[in-house]
Amino acid sequence: MVITKEEAKKIKKHLLGQLENFPEERRLEIKNQINSMTNEEIEIFIEKNNLTHLGGKCIFCSIVAGKTNSYKIASDSKNIAILELNPLSKGHSLIVPKEHLEKMPDYSNQLAQEVAVKLKDKFNPQEIKLNEIEIMGHAILEIIPIYGNESERKQATEEELKEIQKELKKIKEIEIKKKTDDKPIEKKESIPILPPRIP
Repeated sequence: MVITKEEAKKIKKHLLGQLENFPEERRLEIKNQINSMTNEEIEIFIEKNNLTHLGGKCIFCSIVAGKTNSYKIASDSKNIAILELNPLSKGHSLIVPKEHLEKMPDYSNQLAQEVAVKLKDKFNPQEIKLNEIEIMGHAILEIIPIYGNESERKQATEEELKEIQKELKKIKEIEIKKKTDDKPIEKKESIPILPPRIP
């Protein structure tokens, strides 16, 4: 993969936009490192860290297409809901429209509300904040549970993400079971058995 000067500039801008995901004491060092990288170093960095989507392809379109792994917790015909890999809090999720749009469409609100209710039921946060962001030209809606002890984003482990995914998917299974349990059982009329009749 050979990147142009313009692509290198965009990639640097994107990487600098991710600085908040790093510990505060390392941000300046990382910023200087990114700014000093040559085009060749950026190419090596992208390939080494499996960030080929930064070469112009959108990571979220890649997730929607199933080409990049994610931790999906819900979906509908026009959106998917996935767990944030660098969460601010437990259950931090993203609503990703399946279409590459620069502005969040109204039709994404329904799934966002469903995920927010799941998070509230399962993890009992003080509140849930919705925040519209745009990464690589793809509009995304963040759903952030607030517990009161949030300080900075940190990278979640694969085990943590799988556990949260499992817990949130369990809710749906319980809801489906409840719905089938709520149906009234139809009582069949039993035919009375009469004693034998003597003529």
